[in-house]
Amino acid sequence: MIVVLIALVGGGCGRKADPMPPVIEVPETTTDLEVRQEGSEAVLDWSFPQLTRAGRRLVDLERVEVWKLDVPPGQEQVGGGPSGAELRRQLMLGRGRLIGRLEGKGLEQATRGPKLEVRDPLPPIPAGQVAPTFWYAVRTRRRDGTPSALSNIAVWQVKPVPQPVQGLTAQPTARGISLTWQELPECTYQVERFGRPEPAWKAVSEPTLAQASFVDTTATQNASWRYRVRAVKDAVWGPPGKDVPVAYPDVYPPAAVERLVCLPEGDKVLLRWDPLAEPKVLYRVFRRRNTLWIHLVDDAREPRFVDTTPPAGDAEYAVKAVDAAGNESEPVYCTVRGER
Repeated sequence: MIVVLIALVGGGCGRKADPMPPVIEVPETTTDLEVRQEGSEAVLDWSFPQLTRAGRRLVDLERVEVWKLDVPPGQEQVGGGPSGAELRRQLMLGRGRLIGRLEGKGLEQATRGPKLEVRDPLPPIPAGQVAPTFWYAVRTRRRDGTPSALSNIAVWQVKPVPQPVQGLTAQPTARGISLTWQELPECTYQVERFGRPEPAWKAVSEPTLAQASFVDTTATQNASWRYRVRAVKDAVWGPPGKDVPVAYPDVYPPAAVERLVCLPEGDKVLLRWDPLAEPKVLYRVFRRRNTLWIHLVDDAREPRFVDTTPPAGDAEYAVKAVDAAGNESEPVYCTVRGER
């Protein structure tokens, strides 16, 4: 009897459990697809897919698909509101068409930092007719073909394009590059810059400039730049106007120092002032003797100086800032009175 029981128990321990189904890693659904219009193109951008729905890193991204649906006239509001999001996805999968596959080199070329960007040509608005409307969506696929769910639907109705900006001028100044151009009615503007330190055209202003002028304070000196301006109306960027070149030599003095004070400390005099924000700036300190100014230091790096051998009576000092190109600021003065 004991032997039989042991045999039965032993047989139970050897039984294998039912196999678990394989875990299928589904790419995370894109939820931040946006669309805007630049000239006669729709510009789509969204975050680069990096995770699965389980929160794991997506290591086998194969491609990203871009979908488009031409909305028939009169059906622009179909699936409107939050409750219609799923209906729009179903319509996109049933009636939409695949307009792009981003994979390999194409995926690399579409990458803009942490984002992907795709451009789609838009048709002109037919005369006397309603402007066409388009829906866009994207979907990610793994190497084994597993797709993500379709993204949020981004909707765009074609709008008139602003005219190119005319009459752009660019002048170098001590503050930066000063730009002016001819005003366009009911438009705001965005300024773009290109130069050897930067590989492509770069926006240097927000697209909300209300005036037909701008000063680019971020342009570095000892460089040549090119500028162009786009008009923006009703959230549509017009084509850039003609770009203009401008050389920006380093011939402008730095700002004068501020809050200079001279403090007697026993038989010494302490000078101090606020540091300047300009990089690589140095300071020159002078003391007046009759009609002459004596150089006490020419290359002070810190915004302070101690005169260890001041005269017994009144002493007048001056401080200048000097930049890396040797341009000097206007002097700032302070005076110490009486015996010490």
